[in-house]
Amino acid sequence: MIVVDADRIEGLLPMEQLVEALHRAFATEVRAYERTQVPVPGGVDERLLRTMPAFGPDGRVMVKLATVFPGNRDAGLPTIQGALLIFDAHGRPTALLDAAAVTRRRTAAASALASRFLSRRDSRRLLIIGTGCLAPYLALAHATVRPIEDVIETQPDMGGTDQINGTAKLHH
Repeated sequence: MIVVDADRIEGLLPMEQLVEALHRAFATEVRAYERTQVPVPGGVDERLLRTMPAFGPDGRVMVKLATVFPGNRDAGLPTIQGALLIFDAHGRPTALLDAAAVTRRRTAAASALASRFLSRRDSRRLLIIGTGCLAPYLALAHATVRPIEDVIETQPDMGGTDQINGTAKLHH
């Protein structure tokens, strides 16, 4: 079984190719079931374990396991952490991936793919509501499908607005 950490995930597939891969994947018959969550005993807050299984048409299995520990914020740790476990068509585990890295990139690519169908082709400005860890990925992904020049990020609960000018700010 291979283990793929966040740094390696970041370098595996350029965002443009990820958007195209998702476009193809969304046309396949993948079965995803409702997520389950159970309380995690211990701690001082309401901690959860979430499971999210999906099954490919070829018999492969993927399950995302995520912990939600709100108290981690006080310790400077992510509140949501997880792993993706991939099984082949014979049920053998083949890969373990950092779920946060996969989720950031997949969510951003899916958003950009939707924008390809829903936004004007000449869109040059992107508004991102929420400046969390996903914001830079959203900016990068949207800049791969539209000629984005300006990105405006706003954090509604803080009332602040931060503007990033130029596509150079969108690339690593």
